[in-house]
Amino acid sequence: MTAWRALHRHGYLTSYNFNAMYYTLVDIPKFDEHGLWSFRNIRFSRYGSLTNTAVALVTQSKAGYQARELSELMGVWVAPLLSRLYEQRRVDRVKVGPVFVYVAQDPRVREKQIRNRRSELERVQERLTLPEPERIIAVLVELIRRPDVQPESLRRRLARRGVRITPQELKAIFAHYKLDTRKKGRLSS
Repeated sequence: MTAWRALHRHGYLTSYNFNAMYYTLVDIPKFDEHGLWSFRNIRFSRYGSLTNTAVALVTQSKAGYQARELSELMGVWVAPLLSRLYEQRRVDRVKVGPVFVYVAQDPRVREKQIRNRRSELERVQERLTLPEPERIIAVLVELIRRPDVQPESLRRRLARRGVRITPQELKAIFAHYKLDTRKKGRLSS
Protein backbone atom coordinates (compact mmCIF):
# COMPACT_ATOMS: atom_id res chain seq x y z
CA MET A 1 0.00 0.00 0.00
CA THR A 2 1.37 3.42 -0.92
CA ALA A 3 1.60 6.27 1.55
CA TRP A 4 -0.95 8.17 -0.52
CA ARG A 5 -3.52 5.38 -0.19
CA ALA A 6 -2.87 5.14 3.54
CA LEU A 7 -3.48 8.88 3.89
CA HIS A 8 -6.73 8.60 1.95
CA ARG A 9 -7.89 5.66 4.04
CA HIS A 10 -7.08 7.30 7.38
CA GLY A 11 -8.05 10.84 6.38
CA TYR A 12 -5.79 13.87 6.15
CA LEU A 13 -5.73 17.65 5.91
CA THR A 14 -3.48 19.86 3.81
CA SER A 15 -2.02 23.13 5.03
CA TYR A 16 -3.77 26.29 3.91
CA ASN A 17 -0.45 28.10 3.72
CA PHE A 18 2.72 27.00 1.86
CA ASN A 19 0.53 26.12 -1.16
CA ALA A 20 -1.00 23.09 0.59
CA MET A 21 2.44 21.45 0.66
CA TYR A 22 2.08 19.93 4.15
CA TYR A 23 -0.21 17.16 5.39
CA THR A 24 -1.46 15.99 8.75
CA LEU A 25 -3.71 13.13 9.78
CA VAL A 26 -7.23 14.26 10.69
CA ASP A 27 -7.01 13.07 14.30
CA ILE A 28 -3.83 15.01 15.15
CA PRO A 29 -4.95 18.68 15.12
CA LYS A 30 -6.46 20.25 18.22
CA PHE A 31 -8.43 23.04 16.56
CA ASP A 32 -9.12 26.30 18.37
CA GLU A 33 -12.56 27.93 18.59
CA HIS A 34 -12.13 29.24 15.03
CA GLY A 35 -11.32 25.80 13.61
CA LEU A 36 -7.63 26.64 13.14
CA TRP A 37 -4.50 24.74 14.20
CA SER A 38 -0.84 25.28 13.48
CA PHE A 39 2.31 23.25 13.85
CA ARG A 40 5.32 25.53 13.92
CA ASN A 41 4.43 27.93 11.11
CA ILE A 42 2.32 25.45 9.14
CA ARG A 43 -1.40 26.23 9.36
CA PHE A 44 -4.37 23.92 9.03
CA SER A 45 -8.12 24.45 9.13
CA ARG A 46 -11.07 22.17 9.72
CA TYR A 47 -12.62 23.90 6.67
CA GLY A 48 -9.83 22.75 4.35
CA SER A 49 -8.43 25.25 1.87
CA LEU A 50 -7.51 28.87 2.45
CA THR A 51 -10.51 29.97 0.40
CA ASN A 52 -13.01 27.77 2.25
CA THR A 53 -11.54 28.83 5.59
CA ALA A 54 -11.81 32.54 4.81
CA VAL A 55 -15.44 32.16 3.69
CA ALA A 56 -16.34 30.08 6.76
CA LEU A 57 -14.67 32.46 9.22
CA VAL A 58 -16.28 35.54 7.68
CA THR A 59 -19.70 33.88 7.52
CA GLN A 60 -19.57 32.59 11.11
CA SER A 61 -18.09 35.72 12.65
CA LYS A 62 -20.04 37.88 15.06
CA ALA A 63 -19.17 41.18 13.38
CA GLY A 64 -17.41 40.34 10.11
CA TYR A 65 -13.70 40.95 9.63
CA GLN A 66 -11.49 43.65 8.25
CA ALA A 67 -8.81 42.18 5.95
CA ARG A 68 -6.16 42.99 8.57
CA GLU A 69 -8.14 41.27 11.36
CA LEU A 70 -8.69 38.08 9.38
CA SER A 71 -5.05 38.06 8.26
CA GLU A 72 -3.92 38.25 11.89
CA LEU A 73 -6.29 35.46 12.90
CA MET A 74 -5.27 33.14 10.06
CA GLY A 75 -1.57 33.98 10.10
CA VAL A 76 -1.46 34.71 6.35
CA TRP A 77 -2.20 37.84 4.31
CA VAL A 78 -5.74 37.42 2.92
CA ALA A 79 -6.63 40.88 1.55
CA PRO A 80 -6.31 39.87 -2.15
CA LEU A 81 -8.26 36.67 -1.47
CA LEU A 82 -11.07 38.60 0.25
CA SER A 83 -11.30 40.98 -2.72
CA ARG A 84 -11.60 38.01 -5.06
CA LEU A 85 -14.23 36.34 -2.84
CA TYR A 86 -16.19 39.61 -2.85
CA GLU A 87 -16.04 39.75 -6.67
CA GLN A 88 -17.22 36.12 -6.79
CA ARG A 89 -20.06 37.01 -4.38
CA ARG A 90 -18.98 34.42 -1.81
CA VAL A 91 -18.68 37.15 0.85
CA ASP A 92 -20.01 40.70 0.96
CA ARG A 93 -18.14 43.90 1.78
CA VAL A 94 -19.50 46.99 3.54
CA LYS A 95 -17.96 50.18 4.80
CA VAL A 96 -18.44 50.60 8.54
CA GLY A 97 -16.93 53.80 9.83
CA PRO A 98 -13.66 54.43 8.03
CA VAL A 99 -12.92 50.79 7.04
CA PHE A 100 -14.25 47.99 4.85
CA VAL A 101 -15.57 44.93 6.66
CA TYR A 102 -16.16 41.57 4.99
CA VAL A 103 -19.45 39.97 6.02
CA ALA A 104 -21.68 37.03 5.10
CA GLN A 105 -23.69 36.89 1.87
CA ASP A 106 -26.84 35.77 3.70
CA PRO A 107 -28.85 38.99 4.25
CA ARG A 108 -29.99 38.12 7.79
CA VAL A 109 -26.50 37.15 8.95
CA ARG A 110 -24.98 40.15 7.15
CA GLU A 111 -27.33 42.66 8.82
CA LYS A 112 -26.63 41.21 12.25
CA GLN A 113 -22.87 41.35 11.62
CA ILE A 114 -23.13 44.98 10.49
CA ARG A 115 -25.17 45.91 13.58
CA ASN A 116 -22.61 44.21 15.82
CA ARG A 117 -19.70 45.94 14.05
CA ARG A 118 -21.35 49.36 14.37
CA SER A 119 -22.03 48.67 18.04
CA GLU A 120 -18.35 47.76 18.57
CA LEU A 121 -17.30 50.95 16.79
CA GLU A 122 -19.59 53.05 19.01
CA ARG A 123 -18.14 51.44 22.14
CA VAL A 124 -14.61 52.22 20.97
CA GLN A 125 -15.55 55.82 20.24
CA GLU A 126 -17.20 56.17 23.64
CA ARG A 127 -13.98 55.01 25.29
CA LEU A 128 -12.15 57.93 23.75
CA THR A 129 -11.64 60.24 26.68
CA LEU A 130 -13.61 63.42 26.69
CA PRO A 131 -11.92 66.55 28.00
CA GLU A 132 -13.33 68.45 30.97
CA PRO A 133 -16.73 70.16 30.49
CA GLU A 134 -15.28 73.69 30.10
CA ARG A 135 -13.30 72.68 27.01
CA ILE A 136 -16.21 70.68 25.60
CA ILE A 137 -18.43 73.74 25.93
CA ALA A 138 -15.77 75.89 24.23
CA VAL A 139 -15.73 73.48 21.27
CA LEU A 140 -19.52 73.37 21.01
CA VAL A 141 -19.84 77.17 21.26
CA GLU A 142 -17.26 77.59 18.50
CA LEU A 143 -19.18 75.11 16.33
CA ILE A 144 -22.38 77.10 16.89
CA ARG A 145 -20.60 80.32 15.90
CA ARG A 146 -18.90 78.76 12.88
CA PRO A 147 -20.75 75.59 11.84
CA ASP A 148 -18.69 75.22 8.66
CA VAL A 149 -15.28 75.15 10.40
CA GLN A 150 -13.07 72.10 9.85
CA PRO A 151 -11.66 70.25 12.92
CA GLU A 152 -8.06 71.45 12.49
CA SER A 153 -9.18 75.06 12.00
CA LEU A 154 -11.39 74.68 15.06
CA ARG A 155 -8.38 73.58 17.13
CA ARG A 156 -6.35 76.58 15.94
CA ARG A 157 -9.18 79.03 16.68
CA LEU A 158 -9.57 77.60 20.19
CA ALA A 159 -5.80 77.69 20.78
CA ARG A 160 -5.75 81.42 19.93
CA ARG A 161 -8.32 81.87 22.71
CA GLY A 162 -6.16 79.85 25.13
CA VAL A 163 -8.20 76.65 24.92
CA ARG A 164 -5.86 73.73 24.18
CA ILE A 165 -7.46 70.61 22.77
CA THR A 166 -5.79 67.56 21.23
CA PRO A 167 -6.96 65.94 17.99
CA GLN A 168 -8.00 62.87 20.03
CA GLU A 169 -10.11 64.96 22.40
CA LEU A 170 -11.76 66.71 19.48
CA LYS A 171 -12.46 63.35 17.87
CA ALA A 172 -13.98 62.12 21.14
CA ILE A 173 -16.26 65.18 21.33
CA PHE A 174 -17.42 64.71 17.73
CA ALA A 175 -18.07 60.99 18.37
CA HIS A 176 -19.82 61.56 21.70
CA TYR A 177 -22.20 64.18 20.32
CA LYS A 178 -22.53 62.37 16.97
CA LEU A 179 -21.23 65.37 15.05
CA ASP A 180 -20.05 65.08 11.48
CA THR A 181 -16.53 66.30 10.68
CA ARG A 182 -17.66 67.52 7.26
CA LYS A 183 -18.99 71.00 6.66
CA LYS A 184 -22.74 71.70 6.64
CA GLY A 185 -25.15 70.03 9.01
CA ARG A 186 -23.03 68.73 11.87
CA LEU A 187 -25.48 66.16 13.19
CA SER A 188 -24.81 62.64 11.92
CA SER A 189 -27.69 60.43 10.97
